[in-house]
Amino acid sequence: MKNKNILLAVCGSISFYKAYEILSLLKKNGANVKVLLSDGVLKFATPVGFEALSDGVLTSLNESWTNGLDHISFSKNDLLIIAPASANSINKIANGIADNIFLQTILAASCPKIIAPAANNNMLDNPATIRNLKILNNDGFTIIEPITKTLACGDYGKGALNEPWLIVETAKRVLNQDEFYKGKKVIITGGPTTEKIDDARAITNHSSGKMAKALADSFYYAGADVVFISSIDFNTPYKIIKFKSSDQLNSILNQQIVAPDDILVMCAAVSDFICANPKYGKIKKDQMGDKIELKLNIDILKNLNLKCKKIGFKMEMDAKNALHNAKNMLMNKNLDAVCLNILGDDIKFGSNETKISFITKETVIQTSLAQKEIIASQITKLAKNI
Repeated sequence: MKNKNILLAVCGSISFYKAYEILSLLKKNGANVKVLLSDGVLKFATPVGFEALSDGVLTSLNESWTNGLDHISFSKNDLLIIAPASANSINKIANGIADNIFLQTILAASCPKIIAPAANNNMLDNPATIRNLKILNNDGFTIIEPITKTLACGDYGKGALNEPWLIVETAKRVLNQDEFYKGKKVIITGGPTTEKIDDARAITNHSSGKMAKALADSFYYAGADVVFISSIDFNTPYKIIKFKSSDQLNSILNQQIVAPDDILVMCAAVSDFICANPKYGKIKKDQMGDKIELKLNIDILKNLNLKCKKIGFKMEMDAKNALHNAKNMLMNKNLDAVCLNILGDDIKFGSNETKISFITKETVIQTSLAQKEIIASQITKLAKNI
């Protein structure tokens, strides 16, 4: 969202203070943010705090047609976020009512819009509010559902403003949606497998899951229906399914329902070997012996019964034979693409930077060393052509 122009409209809700965090997160992500304050929120706060963080503030108190502080100038943006949105404003916006500068600005805005309700649960559950939220949804508003908790008034119900980070993540998705990925399922696997020796010990690896998380984020921002299957916990605005062992991962993958044009990105670091005879409990040291019998693990990607497009990841340490091995993987596992990375001085387990070769049957495209988020964005674009 770097250099995107965003208008943050803040209603008179007791959760108004969360708008400061939303504003701060938007600015940290490089957006230009102006703020629109309703008369209701001016009962809780003054414009000064928002002025210190934003690129301009418009209220009924400072409207002026001579210096750009008017509802038409403030309505021209790449995105409008209404957060928190009061029940009163929701009902007025849905019916095109514009009896003050706050509502006039929203009515004049022709950009994509996000609305995040926050009010007493009975006000949001009122048939009028439910009906008007459906109208806003049909009119193209992205609605961020409130959270169920004990509200400021003491009532318990679904009425609290959703998390600021999730509102900002949703904003990234709305700003970056690619028509190609709308309605398309993308499954990403990530993190290391943990293979049981006994109930206290296991075989695992050093995968951090960072690349997989970056990929899941990137496909989500592009508009895909993301299913993230990960052995590592992350806060995500999309569906995440946890696994530990390769057997669990294999089972979860085979339960997925996909269409031929959906995409699987197999980024999880699956152990090549598993313990031949895992034990229950904890094996005593003097009973362990000096050897643990291993056996070759199943090749999940090669044997997977999902009929969709598939992208594999290949990690190599032998630069001389890496490309040859990756091309063999492409053919032997019937993949549409392979992302090859070679560990070395500039690429290590857990690092924030990487570079990959994106390999298909026809092409080999090499990226430069960059943050994993940037590489993930490049892979998202390259995946459109597999």
